[in-house]
Amino acid sequence: MAMLTVEIDKERDLPVLQALLNRLGLNYRIDDEDWGGLSDAEVEGIKAGLEDIKAGRIHSHADVMARIDKKINRS
Repeated sequence: MAMLTVEIDKERDLPVLQALLNRLGLNYRIDDEDWGGLSDAEVEGIKAGLEDIKAGRIHSHADVMARIDKKINRS
């Protein structure tokens, strides 16, 4: 058995490709979330980070650097 990975325009190409694969009698699965081989824990960490961004739970680079500089200067 072999696996074929194809990037397509989901809206335009997917219905045509599914019809073709069905007509050929081939088994297939559609993976809408290609995470490039990352582990489940890595994917969950990224998703949690994206949720933090949406919720505004972030610190800018400038803010973090200012806090670090302040701590260094106190030492």
